[in-house]
Amino acid sequence: MSLVLHEQRKPKMQPFYWVLSFEMHALGMLLGLAMTVGPLILLYYWTNVWTWISLIAIPVGIYMGIRIWNSLKRNIWFNTHLDEYLLYDDHVEYTRWDPETREASKGSFWISDVKELYYGRYVMQYSYAYRESKMTEALPVVELMPMLYLIAAEGMKDRVVAIPFIDAMEANRWLEVIGRKDIPLYLTSILIPDIEDESALDLLREDEDLERTEFDGNIERQFRPYLERLIQRSEEAEDRELTEEELNQVEYDMQMLEYEEALQKQRSAFRGIGWLAWLVFPVQYAIGYWLTRQAEQGHLDPDQVLYPILLVGLSAILFLFLVKWMRWPQIIIFSVITFVSLVFVDFSEIETDPSYRMSSMLLGVSMVSLPVVGLLYLGVRYMRRRRDASKLPPKPKPYQVQHETDLPAQPPGDQYWT
Repeated sequence: MSLVLHEQRKPKMQPFYWVLSFEMHALGMLLGLAMTVGPLILLYYWTNVWTWISLIAIPVGIYMGIRIWNSLKRNIWFNTHLDEYLLYDDHVEYTRWDPETREASKGSFWISDVKELYYGRYVMQYSYAYRESKMTEALPVVELMPMLYLIAAEGMKDRVVAIPFIDAMEANRWLEVIGRKDIPLYLTSILIPDIEDESALDLLREDEDLERTEFDGNIERQFRPYLERLIQRSEEAEDRELTEEELNQVEYDMQMLEYEEALQKQRSAFRGIGWLAWLVFPVQYAIGYWLTRQAEQGHLDPDQVLYPILLVGLSAILFLFLVKWMRWPQIIIFSVITFVSLVFVDFSEIETDPSYRMSSMLLGVSMVSLPVVGLLYLGVRYMRRRRDASKLPPKPKPYQVQHETDLPAQPPGDQYWT
């Protein structure tokens, strides 16, 4: 049986950061628990307007607790399910975990089936939490780490196996075994975000900056001058004048950037409200205050629920018609601001007062208004769909080239670069 020559495993989080992560998650869950249970305790011991206001924190606390608990479970899973690569003298075995399905995929291949080797970089986030360092040592949040790509034959097609490292010396140990078997070795500047993508192999082979090399015992010593040459070549390319086609491409890219920024702006629920829609709330408050005073003077039945329902319902419809563009978070925004504003229509604490009963009726309707406002949102959105569609920014058209044989008819897609 072959012996394991080298074992490469995804690093675990350093103990200090692992404990710190647990503490932060625990504090967050305690805060969420306090926001969920605290208002109920306050309401039990002290029943007044302000304790009723504190009930707003309950859904926020539940949401916070669920999100933090899921985050903690995800961190524990990532720190205990580690990709592993085993190098033998004649073959390689590996185990990789899919974070989406939470399932492991195992595989192996003979070193004799390896056709090409590529040495490059990958992006590692929060690298400071996975590397041993001194307390006073400053480490970046994001680093480019060594990556070794092995292209192995599998039946009638080739597959890519990417082995990430956090230390170039570990990559040297693997290349000492594989890199001396007359397998072509290339230096690449490509960054591949998803190695499972079927296009990963094409991206590597079509890299215009590929450079063939021979392993001399320290791959990093060969890779750094390669990067310096690429940087120098890029600086020289920036100094030259752009061709007409390149200027057209730059203009198209700028238009696409403006288009994406406009779309991003329209995704904002707060930006989409507009000052006209915000005016609904002071008007709503004024009418609620007037209803409370009318009940206090005996002109209205304080237990009549029709007036609060009409006030909240018509305010919601007017608000949704006046917003500049509609986004579903505006349902929550309207309900929350309505509840908060109606809290201040009356400060009486005597439950038998007509003003107290009317204000309580207004608050009760506003507290249960969320699903009703959601239905109104769907109806208003359908009615104003053409108006909202006309506000979408026009998508820029790709530039037209004069010679179709020289340039592609469509602008190039995402580029991978160092």
